[in-house]
Amino acid sequence: MRATVAGTGHYLPGSPVSNEELISRYGLRIKPFFIERHIGAGTRHFAAPGQATSDLATEAAARAMEPSGIPPCEIRRIILATVSGDLPTPATACIVQRKLGLRGTAAIDIIGACSGFLQALDIGSRCVQTGEAPVLVIGADVRSRQLNFEDLRTVFLYGDGAGAVVLRASETDAGIWHSILSADGEGAEAVCVPGGGSREPLTPEGLAARRNMISMPNGRLVARAAREGFRALAARLETESAVSLSDVGFFCMHQPNLFLLRDILADLEIPEERCWVNFPRYANTTSASVAIALSEANAAGVLRAGEWVCLGAVGAGFAGGIQLMRWEGAGSR
Repeated sequence: MRATVAGTGHYLPGSPVSNEELISRYGLRIKPFFIERHIGAGTRHFAAPGQATSDLATEAAARAMEPSGIPPCEIRRIILATVSGDLPTPATACIVQRKLGLRGTAAIDIIGACSGFLQALDIGSRCVQTGEAPVLVIGADVRSRQLNFEDLRTVFLYGDGAGAVVLRASETDAGIWHSILSADGEGAEAVCVPGGGSREPLTPEGLAARRNMISMPNGRLVARAAREGFRALAARLETESAVSLSDVGFFCMHQPNLFLLRDILADLEIPEERCWVNFPRYANTTSASVAIALSEANAAGVLRAGEWVCLGAVGAGFAGGIQLMRWEGAGSR
């Protein structure tokens, strides 16, 4: 019994924020054309002051459930991937559950950053296989609350957003056929928020030093690890599934930055027209990245029933995931 996608949905808060607006708002000394040539982002979305991750997640979840044909009361589990939860504890999935009007449903958070949605999807598909279906899987982040708007290395890289899918048991050979997760703890601090955990509780001094915000001291190291990670995951997928990437109809990949994504596609010999690319519009939405790409690709009608679809991500913690599914056709909004 395989898990298949019954519905997809996504949500981007507010109006697009341009590079020019960011430069003007924070008095940054950089030219817009440099950002577009070296990062590839033109706009991104930021949550309003009164919005939290649970708000974005709830909206995306509602948009995925509506076209799925599955009543919300039948959802057995809610699995939310996020690194920007509403509170340190409890799980933000519990808050999403309440906002959706559900009770008694298991509600779980996954802290996997860029590969978090694929980690949540992996767990969700295994829940379906053991009889716990349907499952609501969400990726959502309000990364703007963790951004140092004076750090030119990260300020233009990130945006806020949410994407969701509803998984159900497949009655055909469609669904998730193979899923691989990996990590390399040697890269645990390569992209991180250093302050606020048990290792370094936040103090006034830590707040003044922006220790509660994203730190990425060596972008080249992160890019190299991402490319190596994708190559390793792709090789494993082809060996373990006996399906060549050349046989895959469409790809929905994590969007770290435009040029790194293009390098990864070139490494894997994947034509860019067979991959959904939205980084120029949304920047890196972290846990939501793959979920939004999948939802948009489904809404655009580029995912054809019976074709192979591949999802992939590598990011913080040098953690990665890759999944191969035979697309059945899913409702979208």
